[in-house]
Amino acid sequence: MLKSLETLRIWFIVTVIWSSRRRMAEAIRGFQATEADGVWHLHRGLQRITDPKQRATVFTHSLEEESHAEEFARVYRVYSDRVMTPATYEREDLLDPTAPLWKTFAFVHVGEEDATERFRNLHRSLPEGALREALGRIVADEDTHVDLTHHMLLAMGATEKEFRAEVLRVRLARLWQTWLRSGKRVVDVVASVALSVAYLVLGLFLAEPARQRLHSRVVEFDNNQLKSLG
Repeated sequence: MLKSLETLRIWFIVTVIWSSRRRMAEAIRGFQATEADGVWHLHRGLQRITDPKQRATVFTHSLEEESHAEEFARVYRVYSDRVMTPATYEREDLLDPTAPLWKTFAFVHVGEEDATERFRNLHRSLPEGALREALGRIVADEDTHVDLTHHMLLAMGATEKEFRAEVLRVRLARLWQTWLRSGKRVVDVVASVALSVAYLVLGLFLAEPARQRLHSRVVEFDNNQLKSLG
């Protein structure tokens, strides 16, 4: 059921929303920002790793993520005449620095899984073009990243049971954040509609007095003296 809904959502995005090149370019800009954000988190985790082999692995991983961000920046120029202004997010550590490092990489693992699935579905649904070609190359990398982050978690001391429990916790946290963002968007839309209605009602009440004031051809200055417009 969930897969069917996701397939329908991707179809709607590709055929309806992305029928506008501007919206498609904006989505690509968001993909670029997400990949760049992942690089930042990997570098933050890298600072806490002491094992040389693990540091080399994570650094290589970050280079591939950086190449994905650059790939999306390149594709953006294909679909937009504007210079891409990178989208930025308010970045902060995923967890308290005192938490076990493997828990931070659990967030990275879930992000890799979700990105791989999303990009794979988009690749299947898109027609031939620059974005589809780029997604094909990126998905091939992301598939290996999912296995890589899994192995990294175990190498950092997590058991399979702890791994599964933490991944579930991360998914619930991400679901909650998505719900909050959706709620905020709904509130913003309702507030915008309410404000528009208020302006409309106020305008209807003030339109006639304003019209009469203009027809009088007299204006009132601060010195309280009436002067003719003509």
